[in-house]
Amino acid sequence: MAGAFLEYLAEDSWVLNPGPVPGRPIYQAAMESKNTLQWYPAIGGVATSGDLGFTAGPWVYTLTDSGKQLHGHFLTIWKRDATCRWRVEFDGGISHAMPKIAEPKLLPDQSPMSAAERPPANLVAQDAADHAVSDFQDTARRDGIAAALRTYGRDFDFVFFTDDQSPIGGAGAASEYLSDHPIAGAWEEMARGRSADAALMYSAGELTDKSKRSTHAYVQIWQYDPKVANWGLRVLLVNPLPPPKAKH
Repeated sequence: MAGAFLEYLAEDSWVLNPGPVPGRPIYQAAMESKNTLQWYPAIGGVATSGDLGFTAGPWVYTLTDSGKQLHGHFLTIWKRDATCRWRVEFDGGISHAMPKIAEPKLLPDQSPMSAAERPPANLVAQDAADHAVSDFQDTARRDGIAAALRTYGRDFDFVFFTDDQSPIGGAGAASEYLSDHPIAGAWEEMARGRSADAALMYSAGELTDKSKRSTHAYVQIWQYDPKVANWGLRVLLVNPLPPPKAKH
């Protein structure tokens, strides 16, 4: 696993461990093992400029000695480098129980591109994508993430990821879940990236409470939607972080 990740992680990559941290040092320090990790993409997206994309889907981690299997979903953000090779810009995921039904695999001949048009130059010049992120985070701070999703979540292809829960498709369903399982905090961004045409962008960091203690890790993926001439939240991952260790 360590060798595979180091082969594809970009030099400036980030991973969730459990909060966002630089990726390569994590795997450079990792112990090799005979355990195996298998996954496949079930959804994806690519910017119209062809330099930034993401994939997400189920993973299975098998402990070789016991045969025990752990399950979850991954979320990987990919960036094409100067040599035209795709490398991992950000990698994270969630853990949950074994799915009852296997998800269809995203096949090589299926186009994951869901935005058929580049954002208009005037919107890019006005940093409309950044304004969408800021407006969402302000609304979430003020009214809760559930309320913010009702306005900023994409209608037809939004997916919400959180630990111990199978992925939730649709902003409405995710909003209902978050109304029953509210998450609050201030958004402290640690990493951000966007495609050359600004059609696709991401923000990652931690949610902090009033005492500035980090409570959750988050990843947001935003995509331009030509139907509404604005950016919508395509993917939101929010994972609880363990409480800080007591000082002795």
